[in-house]
Amino acid sequence: MDEAILLGIKNNRQLKLANADLAIANENVSQAKIAKAPRISLNGGYNYIGDPKIYEGFYARNVTVDYYDHQGFANIVSSLPIYAGNAINTRINQQELISEMQESAVKMTEADVKNAITEQYFTLEKLYRQIEVTKQNIINTDIRINQLKSRVKNGQNLTSDLLRTELQQSNFKVSVFRSTNTIQLISNYLDILIGFPTNTILKPEVTESMIPTENMNLQQSLEEAFQNREEIKRAGIRIKLSESSLSLTKSGFKPNLNANIILNTEYPAQWPNYVNILNYWAAGLSLNWDISSFYNLKHRISGDKLEIDKSNIALEVTKDQITTEVKNAYVRYAESKENIKTYKKDVELSMSNYKIVKSRYDNDFALISEIVDAELQLNNSRISLVNANLDLIIQYYSLQYAMGKL
Repeated sequence: MDEAILLGIKNNRQLKLANADLAIANENVSQAKIAKAPRISLNGGYNYIGDPKIYEGFYARNVTVDYYDHQGFANIVSSLPIYAGNAINTRINQQELISEMQESAVKMTEADVKNAITEQYFTLEKLYRQIEVTKQNIINTDIRINQLKSRVKNGQNLTSDLLRTELQQSNFKVSVFRSTNTIQLISNYLDILIGFPTNTILKPEVTESMIPTENMNLQQSLEEAFQNREEIKRAGIRIKLSESSLSLTKSGFKPNLNANIILNTEYPAQWPNYVNILNYWAAGLSLNWDISSFYNLKHRISGDKLEIDKSNIALEVTKDQITTEVKNAYVRYAESKENIKTYKKDVELSMSNYKIVKSRYDNDFALISEIVDAELQLNNSRISLVNANLDLIIQYYSLQYAMGKL
């Protein structure tokens, strides 16, 4: 199972998608931080001026002007944000929160993959065990059928006993056929989870040491779930994101201040009495203040506050859902432990009954149908015990998943 989980973490496509989204989120954090860096732009242009004329009146008379045919300019402009109402830091913080959410999504996806692998892994083992016991039923009924055929000829048994046993054997064969097909389907699903070719038929390795004996406490399980579950962490991050959106909206009330530097060259100079190249540099400050934001942002602020309330409610809903999941998993785990005790007793009783009927049958005090029923009851009780042990393992990992420990 450990090998299957490691392969799933390495090869699962859903997990790869989640990791790709995390990488994108981290790049967006870096992109947001660039807003603090100075902006530099290089501009240039060239024009050819042909046949310049000056008109007097409303296009009444024109005079051709002796003007330069060539015109060009180039400049370098740099701008550095000094103050933006904390909007830049808020956007960076938002991207960092989104990155945290995506990191949490990766952990959630990994837990989902582990949970799916463990559940399908032990379900697959249940099917193999059922086939194993059912095949033994087929062998036993085959022996009884051969005996019955001889006894029916001798008049010791009715034909109906033979037909009933043959019907039982036919049902066993159908059960094996269905279980074999189900093994192929579950193997296909496991192949996808762990990145194997989809036609690979898998056989789990399960030992008795894998059966959990740990006693769990419900209150402790709930406390660990609230501490570990990524859904709660994501809900907390959503609250911070909503608060960040409110902070960003409020920054619209504040002005933006930038420092600017310009290096410029022009030909010809567009000033009177200058027809040569003009070079100059300039440095200064620029202020931008959207006065209309004082009344335009009112409804956005109200919406952001409602979003914060909604995020807080969502956190409580998430806690309720996790509480329900943990309680269900806890009850099913405790139930599975009790079922094992019951099924162990059933196997003991079925074995005692089989021995009694076998002894009576060997001494001609019981019908062959009775020994067939006793064998069937014994094998069914064994199947139930095998399923109960594997169900206990499945419920244990389901509880670990609900507690955020998988």
